[in-house]
Amino acid sequence: MTTTEDRLRHWLASEHGIADHRRLAREDEDRLLLSKFPPGFIARVGETIERLELLVDPDPLAAATAARARRLPRESRVEGWRAAACDLVRERAAARGLTAEDAELVTTGIESVAAVMHAVLWSDPVAGEPFEPAPGELDAWRDAVAGTEGFGDLFTRHYGPFEGRAVVAHCPGAPYARALLESAWRACTGTPPPA
Repeated sequence: MTTTEDRLRHWLASEHGIADHRRLAREDEDRLLLSKFPPGFIARVGETIERLELLVDPDPLAAATAARARRLPRESRVEGWRAAACDLVRERAAARGLTAEDAELVTTGIESVAAVMHAVLWSDPVAGEPFEPAPGELDAWRDAVAGTEGFGDLFTRHYGPFEGRAVVAHCPGAPYARALLESAWRACTGTPPPA
């Protein structure tokens, strides 16, 4: 007799071409929630971010980005944020006794946020030049964070129905990714995230 998880893995492989591991993190009568990550992963990410003190006020990522922009005024604002954020994570991780693997938990998220920011700030503003987001960039931000009605946001993937239940995967670090995304917007535009 096969389990729901066994049948689900077969379905993911045959219908979606997903051969790498996904575990069934939670199920109820309407939904099956998948995860690529082991149990306890999000707690580890959260603990690492807290120890690095990245999401505090005043925003250390914005300060690091501004310092980098003064040194490299011709650099893309988004690339400057990404590089400054990754450097700050690595520096603080080393200073606070965290491992390179701990730092990578966070820098991977920073890389993903930077990819979204590159898509949103498609004009690729340069650090040393005045910049105001274009109306299309404001709309792109709103689209990225709002998602599509009925389909969740950019942190949720919908695979479709399986045995009468919706199959979804939700990034376990989404709350941190949202905070990093807002930090990136503020640092790259000098304005609060659009409502």
